[in-house]
Amino acid sequence: MRAVREKIGNLVVSVLEPDEDNPEHVEIVERMVEMSFAGISDNKIATTLESEDVPAPGEAERRATDKRLQAIKKRRVSTEDSPIRWRAQTVRWILSHPAVGGFASERVKRGKAYVNVIARDEGGAPLTPHRGVVEGARWLELQERRSKRTKVNRQPGGEATPTLLSGWRFTTCGICSGSMGQSKNNGGQDYYMCANPKGHGGLSIKRKDADDHVARCVWARLTGADPDDEEDREWLAQAALRFALQRDLSAAQEERRDTETHLEHVRNSIAELQEDRKAGLYRGRDELATWRATMAQYRSFEDQCSARLEDLDEQTAAAIQVPSEWHEPGEDPLGPGSPWAAWDVFRRREFLDLFLEGVSVGPGRDLETRKFIAVEDRVTLSWRRLESDDDQEDDEEAPAAL
Repeated sequence: MRAVREKIGNLVVSVLEPDEDNPEHVEIVERMVEMSFAGISDNKIATTLESEDVPAPGEAERRATDKRLQAIKKRRVSTEDSPIRWRAQTVRWILSHPAVGGFASERVKRGKAYVNVIARDEGGAPLTPHRGVVEGARWLELQERRSKRTKVNRQPGGEATPTLLSGWRFTTCGICSGSMGQSKNNGGQDYYMCANPKGHGGLSIKRKDADDHVARCVWARLTGADPDDEEDREWLAQAALRFALQRDLSAAQEERRDTETHLEHVRNSIAELQEDRKAGLYRGRDELATWRATMAQYRSFEDQCSARLEDLDEQTAAAIQVPSEWHEPGEDPLGPGSPWAAWDVFRRREFLDLFLEGVSVGPGRDLETRKFIAVEDRVTLSWRRLESDDDQEDDEEAPAAL
């Protein structure tokens, strides 16, 4: 991006905009955004650009000054004179910079490092003086996706084939809470295996059995939901809203997506600010005053977003519902002719993500009797809670005063 001077009212300010003199740089950032949206990891993006001999940002003429190159050389452990390369940290820094979405930024300390965050006005609303490489709403959506624990479109590295329950931070080991990966034994049977087996001897489950059990449990609850039951009705309504957000079905939902993304971002900022204070990064009267002022900004904007979401939900709740064919998927919800059978693995992940927060897999044998444990007794489904339950839990955990 480049800085241009513009007059706004009585002030002359510097505004960032995509650099028209170096359009190839802008195209690289746009490509990185699309790759990240597609679920490709920062490390994979970096290695891809490196393999294509795309110059790293530090190699750009205006950045590769003698002074900067000497500073980089001093920081290196190795004495080897190697070129500046793409790294995952470089990709992460670029994609997370607010200016890419047109937002003003400020540097704040997170632990031992400094990061760029959105600068906000006194009411907590983000400042948007720049012309971003991508639209602000799209940049915010990207940050939300990148921060999510589960990523339905995440793709495995190398030549591995994407699977239903692993590779997107969805399935965990019931013993150590580590992530479950995929593997094959000598007979060629596909398994999900604990990716961190140290300390408990490893844990695995046949992929076909686990996939089948989880999918059938979700379909059974969906088809058995009673529209006359208040809790079932609310559960379906919230799943329908999540489905609408996935599909972007209406203008109202587009506004809701933008508002929810702003809300998610400011809540993440609140959580980070609270962690910073717990870590002792704000000391003394002046620093605590700054902390309280910033928290007040964030809370104010959080309230604005929450109120707007309530209005939008009231407008759209009556019109949005999950597809009717989901309630009657056929005699076998996973069989030929069913919606499930027609979907690819990423669409199936999206479906599970509507109803589940994740899956946990327990041991395959009883520790005392050494008898095998049935799949249905090994696999625990974490159903998405109703938002009212989440709100109540948040209120219980919130401190009495800031």
